[in-house]
Amino acid sequence: MKITYKPCLKTKHSGDTVGIINIRRTENRQSKYFSLGISLNKKKYWLKSGSVSSTHPDYKEINIKIEEKINQLKLMESTDNAIMSVRVLEDEVEETFIDFFNSHLLYLQTRKELGSYKAHKTSYLHFTNFLELKRIKNIHFKDITSSLMRDFETYLLGLGLSANSCIKYIKTISNVFNKGVVFDKYTPDKNPFLAVNKKTTPVAKKTLGKLEIELIFKTSISKDNPLYHYRNYFVFQIFAQGLRISDLLTLRWSNLVSGEIIFNQFKTKTPHKIKLNYIILLRLAEYLPTGNDVINNKYTFDLNNKKYLMSYSEIENHYNKLQKDNISIYLKLINSKKEEDKIKVEELERLYKSWLNVMDEIRDKISSILILQIAVYGKANPKKFIFPILDDKIFSDVLFNAQKHTLTKYQYNQLSSKTAYYNKQLKKLQALCNIDTVFTSHLARHSYTNLMIETTNKDIYTISKSLGHSTLSTTEHYVNDFLYERIYESNDAMNQTYLTVNSN
Repeated sequence: MKITYKPCLKTKHSGDTVGIINIRRTENRQSKYFSLGISLNKKKYWLKSGSVSSTHPDYKEINIKIEEKINQLKLMESTDNAIMSVRVLEDEVEETFIDFFNSHLLYLQTRKELGSYKAHKTSYLHFTNFLELKRIKNIHFKDITSSLMRDFETYLLGLGLSANSCIKYIKTISNVFNKGVVFDKYTPDKNPFLAVNKKTTPVAKKTLGKLEIELIFKTSISKDNPLYHYRNYFVFQIFAQGLRISDLLTLRWSNLVSGEIIFNQFKTKTPHKIKLNYIILLRLAEYLPTGNDVINNKYTFDLNNKKYLMSYSEIENHYNKLQKDNISIYLKLINSKKEEDKIKVEELERLYKSWLNVMDEIRDKISSILILQIAVYGKANPKKFIFPILDDKIFSDVLFNAQKHTLTKYQYNQLSSKTAYYNKQLKKLQALCNIDTVFTSHLARHSYTNLMIETTNKDIYTISKSLGHSTLSTTEHYVNDFLYERIYESNDAMNQTYLTVNSN
């Protein structure tokens, strides 16, 4: 028997213009109504398709609630059917593996476990395509055998997928199978997944080195070019302790408190802190209404009995020019043994140091002013995303800073599509910077980790806290690939000490 669910606008009287949104459940020509409790003007906003017109200010949110209500009713229906199917009749039809997989997908969707739903759906599509190719219909739990899963693995490899991807998809099928066993759908004699490969192949983590990161900074990009902003986001990711893309997208101004970024990580829901250093403050200033005024402000200072009025960038440019103009003289004098040359070297070094002190002082002033202005702006705009990538209105009801939050399917898809677009823009940035390493959102995290290994002498505890990992074992596994190059370098250094001995 077919059961249908259709949204409708139910009015008390036929002539009423305002009604309540309901879901009409129809079975054997008999209908039952489930109210959403949302009133709507029938003529202005209700469409014949059973959805709210885009002219309504909250049409997206209401349409999402309609979809969720239907999914909830379907889940209740499948749950009721599952309870009723306790094998009370001998001729009862056995639930197939695909039926159970479908009900599990519906469960994940209704519970808003959308990341798991998406991963399971991909595995489901691969598996059903494989079954169709083998002309297998209505596969039951008992038909999931070692030989079938071996054939499925061969099929996936034939699609050109990596061994790791094949393992991921088969593992998902295994998880659903095991859930069926837990829910007494089937009791297997042996594990049908023992014959397939479960050991993933380590994938080398790509990173950006110091020179490549400097090149990203120095590449000229006009402010009217969208890549100007994507460079800002990418640099922010690196210097905000390898911030994940999900956290970059969902950070709000209210997360900036007393010179720190304080938030619960989107992936792990665990708390994390990041200090607002000068590099990321400069990126934040671009999206603070008064930020550029602070950056471009001119400061007065005395140096070597001379008064100056300069912005920080002018001071920095002057210092770089000073070094460039004097480098040949400095290199010539540095090795001289003449007393007068030594005095000139000392004078140049004092000059450089005095300008560096000015730069440090101005940088501290700018940082203090920006932190104060960010605090004020954050209080006035607590729900506004820092970076204008996601739509504030679409996520207005989501508290990302809470330890637990759920997204609607539409919100999750928005997050996924913006992440995909961000990665596309990074490829364009890579080409513009003329760097060979492929830019991805996660490359920022890998690059930060690599820099931390170099600057902290492999201090795993510091790296772990910086990355926001909850356990040291997670960090040790994460950084393992980065350490091989250091091991090779240490071995090369050791080998060098014996070259002369070996030559004799």
